[in-house]
Amino acid sequence: MSEMHYTLGSDQGLAWKQTNCFPPGGYGYFEPGIYATDSAECAAYNVVKSFYQIYPEVWNIDYVAKKTGLKKPDIAKRLKRMYDEHLIMFVMNPNVGVYGWGLYYWIVKLKEGTDPKVKEEFIKWYQNKDDICTGYLTEGDFDFFNGDHMRVLDNLLSDVIGPWRNHPAVDHVHLCPIRGDVRESMVNQWHVPEDKYRNFVFSDELLKKFLKAQKKIDKDDFAIIEALNNTKSIADMFNFKKLEELSGLDGEQMKKDIIEVVDKRKLMILQIYINYRALGLSLQMYLVRMFQNVPSYRKQEIVSEFMDMPEFVDIFQFGDSFYDCLLSCYAEINDIDAIRTKLENYAEIEEVWVANSKRQFRRWTARLDDENGYWEECVMTDDFLQDWTDPNSVRCPFCKEAEEGK
Repeated sequence: MSEMHYTLGSDQGLAWKQTNCFPPGGYGYFEPGIYATDSAECAAYNVVKSFYQIYPEVWNIDYVAKKTGLKKPDIAKRLKRMYDEHLIMFVMNPNVGVYGWGLYYWIVKLKEGTDPKVKEEFIKWYQNKDDICTGYLTEGDFDFFNGDHMRVLDNLLSDVIGPWRNHPAVDHVHLCPIRGDVRESMVNQWHVPEDKYRNFVFSDELLKKFLKAQKKIDKDDFAIIEALNNTKSIADMFNFKKLEELSGLDGEQMKKDIIEVVDKRKLMILQIYINYRALGLSLQMYLVRMFQNVPSYRKQEIVSEFMDMPEFVDIFQFGDSFYDCLLSCYAEINDIDAIRTKLENYAEIEEVWVANSKRQFRRWTARLDDENGYWEECVMTDDFLQDWTDPNSVRCPFCKEAEEGK
């Protein structure tokens, strides 16, 4: 690709947009509401999400046994233990841009010297704000990295960011709208070439370091996770006879529908999430800003190069933002300084901000805080239904107190 010469406005100059399942573009290709996660097509996902905590048999144990060489009872036992210890969670990533939602992330930087008690108030509010579907607590060049799916950007600015934006402890907040969702939790998402879609990315070298860095997931446990996350078809992930037994729905129809939704139409991705906080690991995050004169095709090439690096757990590409992408890796099993140096050696990269995350608030609406009994609680909000007549929706309580105390 580096040998190609691009002419402004030519088909060749836009060819890079066609290399992925969905070319990066605007926010929302269909009309809002054209697709819903509670539709019949999503029955398999909903049944598994409702039962896997108790019945590990909803997974395709036969498939996993064939892939790993482990005995079936041992596979079921290991899956149940990993869930009970909150080491893993079954999660769904909706392809929100396809059916009417914008996906907006943002970073928050608090002022130097901010009282830790003040940051704790922000932590509580972010953890409990249902609109914030994904969020990370960080330490370093920024203090929070949060995400929100919204149909209307003004609702994000007014109801999610507005309540605390003018808090005296806030230095700045910068929006990072998603232009390309490349990788999340080591699984490739939609904005990758077709042959890399849904690939679970983890090299043998990193696996050795991963197994050494923590003692809660062993080699066999990981082999089970890898088998389920790396199925060629989503149909290989589940035991549809068990789903039929538990739900009373037609197993063959559920199988047909989930293949249509995940494999063919690519409207959602289903995967096993590894809870790095429970393992005592952390994510090193790199917020990358490229020079403004770098053309879009070159930015895409660079992100594609990042996609070929297995050390990255997450790869988010941004549009209409000060920043171009955010990358993360496990801090305990990678040379984090070497990775930063590698990034800064790109002539196109102007600046790299670095922060470390030891805690994630939610994973696509699924809560990850098990201290208070909310583990896996999922709330999918709809910003069209917010009550704008409620005076309490304008300012959150701890921001009111801060303003009154000025």
